[in-house]
Amino acid sequence: MLNKMTSDKRVRFKSTPKKSEFIKVLRQRVDAYFTDNNISPYANGRMIFKTIFAIVAWIGVYAFIMSDVLSGNPFALIMTFMLLGFVNIFIAFNIMHDATHDAYSEKQWVNDLMGYSMNFIGGNQYLFRRMHGAHHGYVNIQGIDVTLETHGMFRFTPDEPWQPKHKYQHIYTPMLYALAMFHWVTIKDFKWFFAEKNIGNLKNVKHPFSEYVILIIGKIVYFGLSLALPLMFLSAPIWVILVGFVWMHILPSLTFALIFQVTHIYEGTHYPLPDDDGNIDNNYALHVLETTADFSRKKPLGTWLMGGINIHVIHHIFPKICHVHYNVLTDILKETAEEFGIEYHENPSFWVALKKHMWMLHHLSKKDAKVPRYGKSAMLA
Repeated sequence: MLNKMTSDKRVRFKSTPKKSEFIKVLRQRVDAYFTDNNISPYANGRMIFKTIFAIVAWIGVYAFIMSDVLSGNPFALIMTFMLLGFVNIFIAFNIMHDATHDAYSEKQWVNDLMGYSMNFIGGNQYLFRRMHGAHHGYVNIQGIDVTLETHGMFRFTPDEPWQPKHKYQHIYTPMLYALAMFHWVTIKDFKWFFAEKNIGNLKNVKHPFSEYVILIIGKIVYFGLSLALPLMFLSAPIWVILVGFVWMHILPSLTFALIFQVTHIYEGTHYPLPDDDGNIDNNYALHVLETTADFSRKKPLGTWLMGGINIHVIHHIFPKICHVHYNVLTDILKETAEEFGIEYHENPSFWVALKKHMWMLHHLSKKDAKVPRYGKSAMLA
């Protein structure tokens, strides 16, 4: 009932003069950074290098698999399949994510082209844009943020009806995270294309016929490259190839899911709900600051590999800026937030963020779990 009631509302973010002044000043300072340094908010040379690196890495690992030199060593072949899975999530983090936010280039055709890397690694760019947009617009708002919708499998919010199985979700959730990518490439896209009418609070969504065609072609390409061709041309036993294909999704999936989840579902986050008129008692920027946390921001290698997903707050506020700029912009965000007395959430490492995520899963496993709706930012006059 709550899901339906919330998703039926037209949700709006309210502001106050001081809240509006914060985002105004922040936007001016971010704009000034790019203007004063005469640089583009889109991809730069470092981003181009990452793109080339990702392409070369995928071709190299795939060619190594298809060379058949590992077919006599089942363990090595399975591990190389898994390595290909990690290259796939590297592509998702570093290329696809920026492209689907139109942050890779000022030219739309470039963003669209790079966005199709999602189809290449087993997903669907068109659907990801729509679903991820629903998440971005309404972070941690039950009934609208599609990342909270698990059909009762998990309880990521206190507004999800409690079920007895949730008592153990902090135990079984990581195991199911490991199956998320496999579920995505085999079931999820088809489910949202053919069995779901709504995406967040978008009702009776009609998909263009061309997108159904692209969906099918994308799946044929993905399964053809990653499963059919290895089965046809490798001399390894069929069971080894099948296990390799499965393991291509397991650990990369766990990595992918955890990196995203720890940024929103953690000890200290908030779960605002709209009032009877559909109002959220914060403007969007402050809403993000109360529902999103960064981690490992000062770890250059980790940030490079994760495509800045760990620097998540500034991304949600300025999603059309390429991730290579996030660290500098977050310094600007922190300074501005401190001036206005606004909290910014940051964890020094992934392990601290993971601990807080697991704490929240355990906390929400309790039927009577309580969480704060708003933080101090909502109190700004």
